Amino acid sequence: MNIINARLRGKPGLFRIELNGERIAAIEPQTAALALSNADDLDAQQNLVVAPFIEPHIHLDATLTAGEPNWNMSGTLFEGIERWAERKELNTHEDTKTRATKTIGMLVDHGIQHVRTHVDVTDPKLTALKAMIEVREEVRHLIDLQIVAFP
Repeated sequence: MNIINARLRGKPGLFRIELNGERIAAIEPQTAALALSNADDLDAQQNLVVAPFIEPHIHLDATLTAGEPNWNMSGTLFEGIERWAERKELNTHEDTKTRATKTIGMLVDHGIQHVRTHVDVTDPKLTALKAMIEVREEVRHLIDLQIVAFP
């Protein structure tokens, strides 16, 4: 597989990036824009090609919960912790998986391929942790998901 008509950061002109499996085998300058010649090739359409982005700190078990059941009106961490304690009571396995998977889709759409999520493990049933372990397996083809226990 090749990526053709790619721009690279800090380099003028267009490039062809030759892939061998998951690895870059070669990067060659192009003299002009190329047409696709192989069905497996990808045309970057003269857009910038960069390494995937990393999300080093997110709480996927808490995403998409703002205002449920109440808003953090002061915007402070202390009130945020209170709001999370209220929301955590509403969490279910499926709810956590649905919200986390939707958020992962948004991250992937923005070029993020490596994610470290912190997961609340203060629930004795470990509902969020169990859900996130399932999510990690289900999205393995999209991202590398690292789970960190957050007490």
